[in-house]
Parts: sequence; C-alpha cells; structure tokens
Amino acid sequence: MTASSRLSQATLDAVLERLTYVNEETGYTVARVATDRSNDLLTVVGALLGAQPGESLRLRGRWSSHPKYGRQFEVDSYTTVLPATIQGIQRYLGSGLVKGIGPVFAERIVAHFGLDTLRIIEEEPARLVEVPGLGPKRTAKITAAWEEQKAIKEVMVFLQGVGVSTSLAVRIYKQYGDASTDVVTKEPYRLAADVWGIGFKTADTVARSVGIPHDSPQRVMAGLQYTLSEATDNGHCYLPEPELVADATKILDVPADLVSRCLDDLVADEGVVRETLPGSGGEPVQAVYLVPMHRAEQSLASSLTRLLNGRADRLPHFAGVDWTKALTWLRARTGNDLAPEQEQAVRLALTSKVAVLTGGPGCGKSFTVRSIVELAAAKKAKVTLVAPTGRAAKRLSELTGHPAATVHRLLQLRPGGDASYDRDNPLDVDLLVVDEASMLDLILANKLVKAVPPGAHLLLVGDVDQLPSVGAGEVLRDLLTAPTIPRVRLTQIFRQAT
Repeated sequence: MTASSRLSQATLDAVLERLTYVNEETGYTVARVATDRSNDLLTVVGALLGAQPGESLRLRGRWSSHPKYGRQFEVDSYTTVLPATIQGIQRYLGSGLVKGIGPVFAERIVAHFGLDTLRIIEEEPARLVEVPGLGPKRTAKITAAWEEQKAIKEVMVFLQGVGVSTSLAVRIYKQYGDASTDVVTKEPYRLAADVWGIGFKTADTVARSVGIPHDSPQRVMAGLQYTLSEATDNGHCYLPEPELVADATKILDVPADLVSRCLDDLVADEGVVRETLPGSGGEPVQAVYLVPMHRAEQSLASSLTRLLNGRADRLPHFAGVDWTKALTWLRARTGNDLAPEQEQAVRLALTSKVAVLTGGPGCGKSFTVRSIVELAAAKKAKVTLVAPTGRAAKRLSELTGHPAATVHRLLQLRPGGDASYDRDNPLDVDLLVVDEASMLDLILANKLVKAVPPGAHLLLVGDVDQLPSVGAGEVLRDLLTAPTIPRVRLTQIFRQAT
C-alpha cells in the first residue's frame, strides 16, 4: 500500500438508517447513515452483506466525491458495534434486523430486559417467553434469525481477517453459507473452482493466510488445474504431460517430482483426464485435459457421429432429385453458373448430414452457400444461418439474402454457459449453415452441434488460414483432417463470390 492510499483510509462510526439499494448477488449496497459529526444523513456505498437498519457500524474505507450524488464514503470493510443505550437497543431490534421482532415487540422486550436485552437474546433466548405476547413459536423464530445474522457477521469478519476483500467475501458466503469458514480454512483452493471472480492466485493468497503449506498436495493439484486453465486461455485443449509438469513446476516453485506425484493423484481423483494420443511424429503423447475440455471433445465427436449415421433425414427431397433440372432452376434464380467444385459442394450439403465447405478468399464460398440456401428454401426447408460473431452474421445475411444470427443468440446462451437449446431440446431446423466456422472453439462447437436435431443437415463453412477460434481448440482444422467428415475444398478463384 502506498503512503497516499494509507492517508486516504478512514474510519467512520455510524448508525445505519436505511438501505437505498442492495444487490443480492454481490452484496453491493447504497445506504444512508447517521453520525455524530453531522446533522444530515451521509451516503455510504460498498459490500455490506448482513448489515441492517438500526445497527451501529464501524466502517473502514475512504471518502470520495460522486459527480451526481456528491460526497460519499466507500466501504472496504465493516464491523457491528452493538448499541449500548436502551433507546439504541430498541431501535436496533425494531429495525427488521431480526425476523419476528418489529417495533412493537422490540419495545416490549427492551421494557422487560432493559440493558440486558442483547445478552438475553444471545445467551438465554428461552427467557424471551417472559415478554407478554411472545410464545414459544415466535421465540424460536427470533432465536433462529439471531443466529443466522450472527453467523453471517462471523463469516464476514473471518474472511476479512484472512485478506479477502468484502466484495469477494460476499460471493464466498453466497456460495457456501455457514460452511464458508470451514471451506476457506480447510479447502481454500475450492474457491477458484466454485466462486466467480476468484482465480488460483487469489485462492493461493488466502491459502497462505490460513497456513496451507507451500508444498501442500492440495496446492500443487490446484496449481496443475490452473496451469491447464491458462493453456486453454492460450487456445490449447490439453497439454502434453512433460510440458504440463514443467510449466506447473515453474508456476508453483516446487520440485518436479512432487508435481508428477500430485498429477497422478489428480488423475486418480478424476480432477483431470490423462489420455494417450498419437503425436505429430507418430509417437504416442500423454495428453492431460481439464475435465470440461475432455468432455466437450468426446461429446462433439459423438454428436457428429450421431448426425452422420442417423437414419432420419429432414431434407429427403434431395436424395433422388433431378440435379440437372435443379441446377437449371438455380441458374435462372441466381443468374450465375456454378463451377464444378461449387456444384459438388451444393450436392454434398443437401445430401450429407454433416459437411465442410472450405477454400481461400475469392473461391466462391459465399455464392455456394447462397445456392445451397436457395435450393433448400425452394423445398420449404427450415434453414438457419449462424456465425460466431455479430459482424460475420450480418455479412452472411447480406450475401445470402437470408436472416442470420450469432451462435450465442441462436442457442440463447445464458451467463454461465447454459443454453436453452441442447440434445433434450433441439433446434427446429432442417439445414443449419455455420459460416466463419474457423472461429468456433471446442466448447461453443459442442453446444451448437448438440442442439442439431436428428436428420438435420449441418454445413460448416470457413477457411482455417483466416480467422482463428475465439477459445481453445481448432474445430474446423480438426474436422478437415478427419477422414469420416465429407468435405469440398474450393480452389478456383473467380470474382462472382463477391
């Protein structure tokens, strides 16, 4: 921390008067507080999970000036200071902090127990039945609500004590609830897998503060998964085992033999997948995958096989079509002849359930796609065009005269990666054309192909030498090397494609 940031730190003692805005997911709160230093209410902002109106708080943070809302206090952390006066206790209990106690019962409880009220609720809650109108049911409800509030605050204080920021502490509590302290103390590396916004490095910092040894197997196994995760960010679906061990050894600063032993344990625990693959030189390679990447690869392969070998056909008209007649009609429709390669691609897309159309710039891929769409539409087929990006989808629509969408929009992908359409709820489509397929990464391709219904035709169009995939995996390149996937490569360059 710099000298200037230390100087900007401040402490503010205040009573929480009202909550103006609360984001339930992040805990971010805008609140108004009363202080001894001003007759006016002040604005505080920050993660205030568990804080309730009527509470006395000690806030730590800094003052800032908002262009619209003026001076406000940005909270980094806070602690609850229990009220010490009869009036303060009554207001505290009557604020809605504890379910089952409103202003009326707060007044009765404080009238009966006085300054001992909070100690009674904490240590002898059964005595609440002494208060007129408080029976066993309401007393049990009050006791449970008090314990819940106390648990939230204890967890928050603990997490802040081990160096977790308030905003991340809120996410941890949302994920684990009362188990938060146990998870952070005993399994801190779970945070990286379970809590959005926490990666290995943050989890590693927390682990150090709770005393997890530098060479702990738990740390090394988490570091191996982190190393693979970093590799996927760089476009790799897996790493060869020697490369993974070398990279993890460097990142973790531990002996290589320890990393190798922990990798064996991680494979045995099914935390990663080890698979023997043929290497570029013919020699076998021990490949190590993150579980989601391996599942996606297996799923994509089985989905493509299912489509290729399925008996159903949603474009049955083209199995016995008179191609001379069809192509004559198409020429009249488009005003252009198809080159032999293009004609081959048109036939393939409309008769094969899975096909790849590739070729460099100027080889007529777009005109070929337009021709395929024209013929399918003439037979009243349900045609859907997609591309990985909005820009590519717009261009595809302009070139074909048919609406196009992004893959994300088509599948209605939600935050977190879940799709509205999948194998159990497939798309209603007879022909699905995917343009700029070189940009499809493994995860997105798997989600898309899973949503293609049996009998539908899938055409992937792209040039592997142009746009690279967005995430890990080069799906189009791999499909072009797969002997079972039908494909046409356009090689003749001419201007009609533009």
